Amino acid sequence: MREIAALAAGFLLIIVMIFRKVNIGTTMLTASIVMGLMAGFGPLKVLNVLFASITEEATIRLLTVVIIISILSYLLERFGLLNKMADSLEELFNNNWFSLMFLPLLVGVLSVPGGAVMSAPVVDSVGDKMGIGNVRKAAINVAFRHFAFFLFPFSTTIILATQVSGVSPYTIIKYNAPIGIVFIIAGYMIFIRNSVKAAAAEAVRPSKGLPKRIGEALMYTSPLWVGIVFNLAFGLPFSLALAPGIAIAYFLGGKDKGGFVKGMWQGINWSMIYAVAGIMCLQGFIRQMPYIAKWINDLLESGMDIRMLMVLSSAFLGLLTGNCTAVLGMLLPLFLPLAGGAYSEVYITSLLFSVSFVFYFISPMHLCQVFTTEYFKVNVKEYYWEYRLYWPILFLAIIVLYFFVY
Repeated sequence: MREIAALAAGFLLIIVMIFRKVNIGTTMLTASIVMGLMAGFGPLKVLNVLFASITEEATIRLLTVVIIISILSYLLERFGLLNKMADSLEELFNNNWFSLMFLPLLVGVLSVPGGAVMSAPVVDSVGDKMGIGNVRKAAINVAFRHFAFFLFPFSTTIILATQVSGVSPYTIIKYNAPIGIVFIIAGYMIFIRNSVKAAAAEAVRPSKGLPKRIGEALMYTSPLWVGIVFNLAFGLPFSLALAPGIAIAYFLGGKDKGGFVKGMWQGINWSMIYAVAGIMCLQGFIRQMPYIAKWINDLLESGMDIRMLMVLSSAFLGLLTGNCTAVLGMLLPLFLPLAGGAYSEVYITSLLFSVSFVFYFISPMHLCQVFTTEYFKVNVKEYYWEYRLYWPILFLAIIVLYFFVY
């Protein structure tokens, strides 16, 4: 019971500290130490677990990937390549409603907390052309930004899930691809199809021929897709597969390349690295508490469905913390030891990922919601009303997929 009490106290402390807007790294590290001490670990063992968690191979790989992703994200923004990507894709597809959906998604590949505010000006401008009100523009901005979570293998959340579970990111994507399809179709049908002015849906005729438009789109988006190609085609680890994207960003960055190396250093998101390290410490302590796994096994033997237990726990924590990555860091170490029989590591990881995401998505603690409602100056109640059909459709799709299909 001591370990259970320590786990409960640690999770409660995480929720309280996140509500008080304490840095997520500090939150996870503090909760880890409190859990260890309450579970009966002496100070020396607590230090040993912290050191082992931070220096283990999985943590080093994860931190390396996060560093490279944050550098690439910074360079894309600094050299204006994100705008060039957006312009080339808008020119290629020549359609305002496509721009409205895809450009927030493009920004979504950048690992920036609250990053929806970066795509808000684009959505605002295109939405005005199409006669869409501010409340709906706010919903569109947040919804389509997060589509990348399901399909982009270099998102921090998928990378963390991969390193903790050992499941390939492409396998997680394959499992959740049907949810991603529902995500995009429901978003179009609910937010865009009946809201746009038909005359405004189409953009002006492009000034360049199709081959040139395709070439420019491929060139400016290459820092993102080259890493995926290297990883899939040659089996390179993400830390190496992403590196060419940085070199490409350098060559596409125009004439002003002064201080490139300094810019790489400035691009490292130390707050995110600290957060990931804290999450890995937390899961390191959970692995050191064998009674917790026994307690969950006892619950399952009493007749509780493991799927319901995963859904309820990830939903509760996702809604309260507004941090999908933190939720996976807390829950994966608890449920992965139960893999076997009907539920594999892939099933458990993918279900926890999808449920924690949809509840993180609507959490009032979710920074994208906060920044977007502030940018568009909309009433929070009206904003959430926009999701009255969209969010239940997503959640129902997850339940159907994981309870009746897989």
